[in-house]
Amino acid sequence: MYINIRMQVQKDKIIILEIPIPLLPGSITTALSTCGKPNCACKNKPPKLHGLYYRWTGFLEGKRTTKTLSKEVARECQRRIKNYRRLQQQIENLLAQALAHAPWKGDENEPLTHASAYSNATYKTKTYISEVRNVRN
Repeated sequence: MYINIRMQVQKDKIIILEIPIPLLPGSITTALSTCGKPNCACKNKPPKLHGLYYRWTGFLEGKRTTKTLSKEVARECQRRIKNYRRLQQQIENLLAQALAHAPWKGDENEPLTHASAYSNATYKTKTYISEVRNVRN
């Protein structure tokens, strides 16, 4: 499923961001670990560690949090994290172009003539969301 966000920009130029959802910030890692049993094989030299454990790390309610996940849930979280990072990249591109044409740079009235300049980012104006709609694959 995608959400399209339509944003109105200067001179009625329009940019549409396609955002795959759901989104999830954070990261997925894997770990092997030892247990607390003194005679366990994980204490040997070389150790035979327990796991492969999948872990999501991110922020919940302002605190860094780690959750242990199953392989299937970790795979789904990874897909959502990828969607989130794609959105972050699109926003960074929009902001970079907006800053490149900031009013203090003195080129406010200079027209943008090349269409490809609109492909990844907006141009010289505040953007606002004028329409949000769900689109199904």
